[in-house]
Amino acid sequence: MRSNKLKLVGFDSWLGGCNHFQRLIPALNDARIDFTLVHISSWGNDTQCEEEDKIGDVTVRDISFYGNSLEKVLDVEKPDAVIFLSTDTFAHRAFNRYCIMNSIPTLNLYHGILGVLDTLNKQSMPKVSPRALVANICSKLPKLFRYTFPVYISALLRTNATLKDWTKFLTDCFRLAIGSSLWFGRAANDAKTTRCAVYVQNDVEHAIQYYGFEKKQITVVGNPDIVNFRLDRNMLNSWVNNSGSKKKVMYIECGFSSLGLVYDGTDGFVKHLISTSEALRRQGFTMQLKLKPNQLNTKKIEKRLSDTGIELISNHEFLSSLMNCDGCIVETTSLAIMPALLGMPIMLGGYGVLQSTVFGGVLTSYPRAYRLPNIESFSKILLESLRVDVDKEIESWLDLNAGPAPFEAMPKRVVSIIEDLIV
Repeated sequence: MRSNKLKLVGFDSWLGGCNHFQRLIPALNDARIDFTLVHISSWGNDTQCEEEDKIGDVTVRDISFYGNSLEKVLDVEKPDAVIFLSTDTFAHRAFNRYCIMNSIPTLNLYHGILGVLDTLNKQSMPKVSPRALVANICSKLPKLFRYTFPVYISALLRTNATLKDWTKFLTDCFRLAIGSSLWFGRAANDAKTTRCAVYVQNDVEHAIQYYGFEKKQITVVGNPDIVNFRLDRNMLNSWVNNSGSKKKVMYIECGFSSLGLVYDGTDGFVKHLISTSEALRRQGFTMQLKLKPNQLNTKKIEKRLSDTGIELISNHEFLSSLMNCDGCIVETTSLAIMPALLGMPIMLGGYGVLQSTVFGGVLTSYPRAYRLPNIESFSKILLESLRVDVDKEIESWLDLNAGPAPFEAMPKRVVSIIEDLIV
């Protein structure tokens, strides 16, 4: 065991993803690695946040603690390595540039399964709601012009950016202005870290094609949602043995409405949910809803749905509720893999405002996944899905998408990568 502790810094836009770092703490402690999470919440997500705080076992410091200077973060913390949950935003790319300039190794730990999206195809970007998009952009303008753009431009200058880097910056600014997400197409050069960790084997190809990693730079560490929702290996593909007419359907959404995508804001999303519930009710089903956590409009959605008969499902109830459903309707969310791991029929939302949604290979390759072009055809497609024996095909799919065993060792696998980076 080493005598001196090493230092790892996490960098994120807000504190909503702190749980992703929290699960690493026991393994980091075992490896004698200190951890501090640096975030930029005061730049827009939470302007009243504390400069320094503690969330569980994680020490968190807002960028204001460092005088709003990304370079000062490195001067003060002197990290041996830095870990990101995403690297596509300008602030993250700026911090990554400073890490590269200072020869500090970095790790991009995917915080979900990106293979549920077809991010390599720009044509598959979700449809933009003009009104919701304008509202979303306007809410971010103060942050962009006061902090994000100046910080990134400064990083480009300080790190001797190439003409290609500047061109990419201008192109990305244009894409933001027209509502085109930066994570569809190819990543910028400064979004690439030293190493990459993905949850499942299917995302290895995404890391290669999107970020330009070599296969040897990518490690499959496992899906922490499996542990979070208390799904053990004996439950994989177990729904088949418990199937019956339960007359319940789970709808799993991905947060489009909070981003100004697909739906006409929160009101448009609520309208879609209510019409879906009513259509399912006409077919004899009641609808349950699993909302994406930590959305700014969650409380508004919950209030609007309080008298609709739609049952909102918490994380604690999620797995048991799934096992008591006949099937699921899903959007492009990592959580959509959970019913698939159980062997359930899943309907890929492609009706109404979702008709232009393009799903990635993780979900389209699932043997019991069906495109749902019309909500009125749900019961018919569900019945057809139960007539087909795809048990062997599901087992093969699980080999690529369940992740390595034991599931509980995911944090240790991540920390092992960090140790490799530091040594």
